[in-house]
Amino acid sequence: MTVHKNGDQPTIRLGTWNTQWAIPRTTRGGIICEKLAASDCDILCVTEGFAGILPDGGHVIDAGEDWGYPIRKGRRKVLLWSRQPWTPHIDAVGSAELPKGRFVAGITETLSGACLTVVGVCIPWSGAHVRSGRKDRRWWQDHEAWLAGFEKLRTRIPGSRTIVLGDFNQRIPRKRVPLRVHEALQRAFVDFDFATEEARVPGGQALIDHIAHTSDLTRSSIGIWNRVCADGTRLSDHSGVWCDFRLD
Repeated sequence: MTVHKNGDQPTIRLGTWNTQWAIPRTTRGGIICEKLAASDCDILCVTEGFAGILPDGGHVIDAGEDWGYPIRKGRRKVLLWSRQPWTPHIDAVGSAELPKGRFVAGITETLSGACLTVVGVCIPWSGAHVRSGRKDRRWWQDHEAWLAGFEKLRTRIPGSRTIVLGDFNQRIPRKRVPLRVHEALQRAFVDFDFATEEARVPGGQALIDHIAHTSDLTRSSIGIWNRVCADGTRLSDHSGVWCDFRLD
């Protein structure tokens, strides 16, 4: 893995971005490709994306092509990319109680030789399957079902050297989200710290793409991929984020 430096302390860099189905060989997709590669991340989680938008030369796992909406070639709700190979123990289900196609977990090696568990997620947005898709859900129903499933699953996720990142579809601190829904998020991630809790895009808006981690990992630097370029080119409906973590 690349050695990033925080003083004399080596770090590992992880990033996540919902790319809103940007196609790699388009202007928008090409800019996103360049930004992801230029960030020099060791591990990336792309949600609502294509594998071709990720940097060359890494190793990709994904959550599958079916998340309850019409299947379109190449589209994935969650992809994880690592410079280092993933171990064979890939989990693209998590639990039958999770809405499918929105979870993938793998283990990869860090610079220090220790293993890091990485979980990529795309928690359903408030209107999932309400007015589109199957049209058989209430507002926030699939979002809350995912959080309830993850809360039960959490006991099977290692309590050390673990990072969960992706599209959480909630701002932290809470904003315009029902209190019960935010409390469900807090319960589901009670054993994790949010490295991105105070991160803001230019203009001051909080993120909904997040990076959560176990307390044995310490965040150092943080950076933002803005959803709009300086020249006004719109890249996504989300801003992405990357963080460095010290390898203690």
